Amino acid sequence: MLVHHEEHRPELFRQKLRVNSEIFDDILNQISGHPIFQNNSNNPQLPVSIQLAIFLNHAGHYGNAITVEDVAQWAGVSVGSVVNCTNHVMVALLEEHNQFISFLEDNSEDAHLARKWAELKTCPEWRGGYLAIDGSTIELFAKPGYFGEVKFIMPHNLLIVDYSLGHPGSVHNAFAFRSTRLYEEHDDLLPDGHWVWADSTYPLEPWCIAPFKKPHNGRSYEGTPGQITRAKLMEQLFDSPQSSAQQREG
Repeated sequence: MLVHHEEHRPELFRQKLRVNSEIFDDILNQISGHPIFQNNSNNPQLPVSIQLAIFLNHAGHYGNAITVEDVAQWAGVSVGSVVNCTNHVMVALLEEHNQFISFLEDNSEDAHLARKWAELKTCPEWRGGYLAIDGSTIELFAKPGYFGEVKFIMPHNLLIVDYSLGHPGSVHNAFAFRSTRLYEEHDDLLPDGHWVWADSTYPLEPWCIAPFKKPHNGRSYEGTPGQITRAKLMEQLFDSPQSSAQQREG
């Protein structure tokens, strides 16, 4: 049925598995070689493609519409097989985590393109600011309730490089930010002259900049942000504009 939907009814394929067929094939190619899908039993496992389809159907829906029994009936397998397939795929996906969720190497082509993009969109002095943090930059189908806030730190090429989850929804964003890898290891993860853009919710640090946060001395400038000159904006951002500008060179 899935093969038929993939070829003739892609909208139904996407409705059941929550991904396009091309993405399904990419995930399948990425995890098929994992040893979790191999065993020495006389009863072989289901094909990896079937296990992945069961997992995506199970994970892509929620509530009473997607009980384990419903998935088992849809897939034509036992309830135990649904549980095993879900666990197998989760193990395989989690071991791919660092390949897809990671900070860019400073000398990589991706980092060069990100800096170039930031420079074209702003100014040469700001090419080191190609990271941004805000949970609202990704539209989730449904906000996780049990796990609370999810915060993403993203370069402007839309790759997710870090996140924080597990906090209740009442936790302040700045507190959730403290559990990110970037907060704990910013000296190692951010090269010299690089920083992350954030809104005024987050702490103002040399490596975490809120572009239009009111300075501690209470000074402000007239006009909209677009009318503020670069020199005045830099003065708002940094206590010592000259030294900060030097840090952002190179």
